[in-house]
Amino acid sequence: MSYPRYDVAILGSGIGGSMLACILAKHGLSTLLIEELTHPRFAIGESLIPETGVRLRILAEKHGIPEIGWIGSFHALRDNVSSACGVKRSFAFMYHRAGESHRPEETNQLPTLTPPFGPDSHLFRQDTDAYLASIAVKYGVDFRQQTKIVGLDFQADEVKLTTDKGEEIRCAFVIDAGGMRSHLATQFKLRDETPRFRTNTRALYTHMLDVKPADLLLERGRRVVPSPLGQATMHHIFDGGWIWVIPFGNHRESTNPLTSVGMMLDRRKYPTPQGTPGEEFKSIIARFPTIRKHFADARPVRPWVGTGRIQYSQKHCVGDRYIQLPHAACFVDPLFSSGLSVLTVAIDLMAEAMMRAFKDNEFSAERFQRVEDVVNTGFDHYDLIVTKSFDSFASYDLWNAWNRNWVMGNFLGTFGAFKLLLRFFETGNSRFLDMTTEPGRIGVLSSHLPEVRAAMDASGDDIAFALAGQISDVEASRRIFERLGALRFLPPYMGFGRPEQKAPSTFTLPMGARHVLWYRFQSDAKWRDYASFSLLTYARMVLGFTTRQTGEAARRFSTAFRDVFFADNDDWKYTPHALRAHGRYHEPFADDFTPDDVIETPIIQIAK
Repeated sequence: MSYPRYDVAILGSGIGGSMLACILAKHGLSTLLIEELTHPRFAIGESLIPETGVRLRILAEKHGIPEIGWIGSFHALRDNVSSACGVKRSFAFMYHRAGESHRPEETNQLPTLTPPFGPDSHLFRQDTDAYLASIAVKYGVDFRQQTKIVGLDFQADEVKLTTDKGEEIRCAFVIDAGGMRSHLATQFKLRDETPRFRTNTRALYTHMLDVKPADLLLERGRRVVPSPLGQATMHHIFDGGWIWVIPFGNHRESTNPLTSVGMMLDRRKYPTPQGTPGEEFKSIIARFPTIRKHFADARPVRPWVGTGRIQYSQKHCVGDRYIQLPHAACFVDPLFSSGLSVLTVAIDLMAEAMMRAFKDNEFSAERFQRVEDVVNTGFDHYDLIVTKSFDSFASYDLWNAWNRNWVMGNFLGTFGAFKLLLRFFETGNSRFLDMTTEPGRIGVLSSHLPEVRAAMDASGDDIAFALAGQISDVEASRRIFERLGALRFLPPYMGFGRPEQKAPSTFTLPMGARHVLWYRFQSDAKWRDYASFSLLTYARMVLGFTTRQTGEAARRFSTAFRDVFFADNDDWKYTPHALRAHGRYHEPFADDFTPDDVIETPIIQIAK
């Protein structure tokens, strides 16, 4: 009897499963993408970080799939994928005390990258996930929705999959992208009975209408950070928890009025639900006047979701003829939006390992051990950052100091990958893209940098001493700021040693130049090699971005003016489909070009 047979079957068509399917199919592997549900669908994990955006662009350039890069940068995402996504110009944090209005000086912020690589985005996941799943089909993936796998039989030379309709499918390798509902975790009982992570939280979340911009919460002129709070992933911090506010309608071109809202609660202080999820959310924010004001007019548009403990873990995510994507194996907490960063790091490693495995026709677990090691190291490092954050929420002194450790990891983790991407654009040499998976470059929030991890461990000890009553919160804060201020690989002007500086820096062109010059002329050789890059290359890319945006504005004006007076046009000739049909279309990379750029040019010339 003949059965459908593939090289790879991927279980789950979320953002990770679809991305990896695109890559594998682009490299010639017959790939089946299986989805139990259908698109579009709701999903959390809606906020990018700079490291994620850079790594998405690296994956796009490395594998020749521009659509992956579009997800990672706001302007490209808005123009090519969905105007229902929001812009993210920063992480912003407002600290709150019960019964008191927010104190403006207790606001912290980390701005994200600026164009052409930023700003970051708030992903409206029902749009972005559906888009990537459809793009997978474009690259040759066989995509089946509403297909439930009820059996997986791993044999010596293949894997047999059985659907709920009795169909049998054969493949050489299985990738589990099922997230919390991982099929392999269930079948092989892989999950730890008690999660290994120290973070212990539960969640309440929904989408809402009429959530006002956070800037309106401040008295006029009292903003102490450089970027608008309404264009941030907004975090309300309080002892025992935090609230995320992720607006999708925070830019002029937005077509989405919704805001993602969720509350994470420390189960040591909020062990069990009190009423329904919506009732508990209202009850808790009633204690904080400024938070209550933020949601005074807000209305949920979908049922509230409440969870038990949200963490899960397992020791192994690889086996003979299978591998799990990170969130099919482990989950920590949404704080700092690092889940997608772990994912992009893993996909970069997995794609390389898969290509080698199929070349050698050998699929043992040992071939994928490095993926597992990097993912587990990343999750454990992330757990340290998150659990110490929840500890530090006990006082603003602790939080103000501890969050600088996360800023340090975010900053250096981003610039390590960013430098390689810039070197690729400068030279056109793909060797720099290959270096993104080297041990000294691959990690999450700088988990690959021993100096960063040592500083975080020491600062974590200070937090523990304060909570144990061995030192005061003020003393713990002083020690952390003193330690970070003395690190010679951090620019002094970013204020890692200054509690009064609430934002380390912007990443505009002038400040980006300052970062590069500091690492080039004032850091030692290791950090100069790690973080510095060509300012000329960067400036050229900035100029190219602004020129294209100006040209696009002019094109839209001329098109609108034409349409007022004339019914006829030839725009249809320059769609990707029409150009491809005549062999005249080369795929644009990331936001460098759009199809409209070819109106006067028969073939797009891809410029690096």
